[in-house]
Amino acid sequence: MRFDVDMNSEQAELFIKVREFIISEIQNQDTKAIEKFSQNITSFYCKEYKTGFCYIKTKDDYVHLGWFQGVNLVDKTEQLFGSGKNIRAQKIKTFSKIEKDAMASYIKQTFILMMEHEERQILRNQLKAKR
Repeated sequence: MRFDVDMNSEQAELFIKVREFIISEIQNQDTKAIEKFSQNITSFYCKEYKTGFCYIKTKDDYVHLGWFQGVNLVDKTEQLFGSGKNIRAQKIKTFSKIEKDAMASYIKQTFILMMEHEERQILRNQLKAKR
């Protein structure tokens, strides 16, 4: 599993700090993060809304976060990069206030997007039922 690779990498200490911070911030949103482990990434998933927050893995000189709703996030600190359809990435090289504030903001925004998506689904289903 990728988690084992990350825990034994040169970036293991930073990986642990970032991982614990993400879990804590997700719990601050009154929801529970479920970690999913695969060969390539460790991801954080919200069972309540049936979607993910982000994934995490180590690189040679940083911790890489991929935000599943990244294209929709407001990025005041300009830490996100990428040009994919949805995901935007963030490089964490230090565990500074700037990185923590950015991660907290992305988690809050992602949670809001999850709730909005859920509400739209409910409204769609209600409209279909009226037809």
